[in-house]
Amino acid sequence: MLPAQTTMIIERLAHGGYGVGHIDGMAVFVPRTAPGDLIEVRLVDQRRRYAFGEMLSLHEASPWRVSPPCPLFERCGGCHLQHLPYSRQLDLKTTQVRDSLTRIGKLPDVPVSPTLGSPAPFAYRNKVVYHYDAERAALGMVERGSQRILDIPNCLITDPRANAVLDRIRTVAASQPAFQQTLKHVQVQVGQRTGEVLVTVIVAVPLTTPVQQALWNGIGDVATGLWMHVKTHDSPAVFNGPSTAIAGAEAIYERLGEQRFRVEPQAFMQVNSAQMERLYALARQHAQLQSHDVVLDLYSGSGAIALSLAPSCASVYAVELNRQASLMGMEQARLLGIENCHFRTGKVERILFRYLAEGLRADLAILDPPRAGCQAEALHALARLRVPRMVYISCSPPTLARDLRLLHDLGYRTLGVEPLDMFPQTYHIECLATLVLQGSGQETALSHLAH
Repeated sequence: MLPAQTTMIIERLAHGGYGVGHIDGMAVFVPRTAPGDLIEVRLVDQRRRYAFGEMLSLHEASPWRVSPPCPLFERCGGCHLQHLPYSRQLDLKTTQVRDSLTRIGKLPDVPVSPTLGSPAPFAYRNKVVYHYDAERAALGMVERGSQRILDIPNCLITDPRANAVLDRIRTVAASQPAFQQTLKHVQVQVGQRTGEVLVTVIVAVPLTTPVQQALWNGIGDVATGLWMHVKTHDSPAVFNGPSTAIAGAEAIYERLGEQRFRVEPQAFMQVNSAQMERLYALARQHAQLQSHDVVLDLYSGSGAIALSLAPSCASVYAVELNRQASLMGMEQARLLGIENCHFRTGKVERILFRYLAEGLRADLAILDPPRAGCQAEALHALARLRVPRMVYISCSPPTLARDLRLLHDLGYRTLGVEPLDMFPQTYHIECLATLVLQGSGQETALSHLAH
């Protein structure tokens, strides 16, 4: 057993935003620390091969350490890296991606580009879900290391239009006891290119008509539309019941490039509009599409990537598990006048094996799975389909590295990985990897993407 309290030097930054040091050869993970910090640490959880600690005091600060601009940084669970200058955050994220590829994927030779920084390191979030504690009238984020809701009057990484809505929600809750007692969460979505704002209040029981009207009267001048979602049972999922449009517009819109996308309460969209636009532009660049190409867009969500690629190829097959997301994609295709995008709902691996049985030929696969990465069966199915090239978009370097390793073993070469900072001030990293099937004739044509 390690000593319960000791001094330690932080050596590097690991996935999750933890600083890592060693005590008697064992790795110790400590949040809110920076490489170069000399700290007094108290161990809070010891495992067989590693431990987690809490910084009790800072004996000597890292030369990279800065004062976090948010006064709630040490307590709030929303941000992890405000104590580091933004340029350093980007460098450390690049290092983390390389480390994941080498340590987890055993792919040390894959080129990794410098992380593409966000034009706005603060005030970038176009969507926020805040939690409400009626007993304390606290509206905000879960406090780090507890289940307590931390009241956050002004979140520095959130679009100011969302902060304005939350301020109004507080005022309405204070004057409407019935609303205060049933409110669970507030979701605000902002079309940063259009200026439109969609608000969804998540409640335990439906709001009466007078309370609905009082709520709209309180926020109507800062919101485009208002929804009510009744949460039917307590669970980690925010949405698990019926939704009703209360007032204003039923949806808002966001522009990505030349296309205008409809945004509804349960629509998935990346939280940083500027970086989302750059990510999809990178995906198009690496797709190297020709007019006769057939594309698979796997884990397609509501089809933003599929619809952005559709004008440049023969057809796109978008596969998504969530039926509501697929329906949103179909409606979006109709609004855009796109007829060569085909949506299928179901598990990716099952539908890929159906495509295999049907003899479908695809020239490109776009993969954008959730944080857990791809099912191994899906990657095996792609290999059996002999899809010659892939673009893999990931929000988790460890699972990306794991999947790239499997694809390597199935005959694919990773030409390069480009990290992109979708979530400044947090540990999250978005990556785009480009792969080709060895022996498919694509390696020479796409070799320039490795540089």
